[in-house]
Amino acid sequence: MTTAIRSLHDKPLLIFGFGGWSASTPLYKTLVSTNKVVRKNIVKEPNILCHIFSKNNDWENVMIEKYNHCRKKGRKGFEIFLQPNLTIDYYIEWLLYRCNSEYLGVSDFSNAYTTFNSEIISKFAEKFKKHFTVKVLMICRDPVSRLFSHLNSISNTGHSLDGLGQNKRLELVMDYICEPPEVRFPHQDWDHREKWYKPYMFSNYPAIYKNWSQWFDTHVINMEDLWGGKNNELEKLNNFLGTKITKLHKNLYYPFRGPEVEFDKGLKDQWRSETEWITKENYDRARKRMSWAYL
Repeated sequence: MTTAIRSLHDKPLLIFGFGGWSASTPLYKTLVSTNKVVRKNIVKEPNILCHIFSKNNDWENVMIEKYNHCRKKGRKGFEIFLQPNLTIDYYIEWLLYRCNSEYLGVSDFSNAYTTFNSEIISKFAEKFKKHFTVKVLMICRDPVSRLFSHLNSISNTGHSLDGLGQNKRLELVMDYICEPPEVRFPHQDWDHREKWYKPYMFSNYPAIYKNWSQWFDTHVINMEDLWGGKNNELEKLNNFLGTKITKLHKNLYYPFRGPEVEFDKGLKDQWRSETEWITKENYDRARKRMSWAYL
C-alpha cells in the first residue's frame, strides 16, 4: 500500500536523499520498501550525476562496477552505467520510464551528491523540476558520531589513516576540524591533511543545506529524533512529503550499540562502520572543535 497523498503531486515525485553515515540506507528503505512512497533506483546510490559532472576517470570506474553488479543481478536498466555521452536529459527520461502507478515516483539516494555546490546544482535543477516534483531529504546525525563512523569506513588501501584504530583516526584529524570546510565536488578521501577531504565536507550541514535549498524544496531530518520518536520528527517528514508513514525501517545507528551491534545483511554499511567505542575525551574534544556543525 502506498502511504502517500497523491493529490499533492501533479508530477511524479523525485526524492534526492543523502546523509552518509547518518542512516541514509534505513531512510531509503523506509521510503522504497517499508512504505511504498517512491520506487527504488537500480541501486540505492547510482551516482549518475557525479559521473556526468566529474572531470576525471574516478567515476568511470565506479560506473563500470555498478554496471557489472547490476548486470550480474539481472536488474533491468543496467545499461545506463555505460551509456555513451550520458546526459541529464537521458537520466531524466530513464527515471520517467521507471515511474509506475504503484508509487508516487522515483528516488536517487547518492550520498556523494552531498558535496555538490550551488553552481553544479544550478546546472540540472530546472531540468528536473520541469518533469518532477523534486524533494530533497538531508538526514543528519550527531556530527562527531557521524565523523567517527565515516573516518573508520574509508576503504582505500594506503590512505593517510590506513591501519589505524577508530579513536586514533579521530585524534589525528582534530587539528583539521576547527573550521567548516568549503563544500565542493569532486572530493577526495585519501589524505586528511589536504583540502576537499570528504569526511570533513559531509559534516558541514549548514553549507550543504544552503547549496541544495537554493534550488529545491529541502528538508533536514534529525536522525536521532526520527528513530527516537522525538520532536514530532516523523510528522514533519510526512508533512514535507505529503505521506502517511507510520513505520520506519530498522536502523543500526539507533539505538546505537557501537561495535556490539548484531550483524544485519541488509545494513552492512552500518554494521561495518564501528570497531571501537568513542572515548569521552575524544568526543568532548571533537564536539568543541566542531561546534560549527551543530545546527
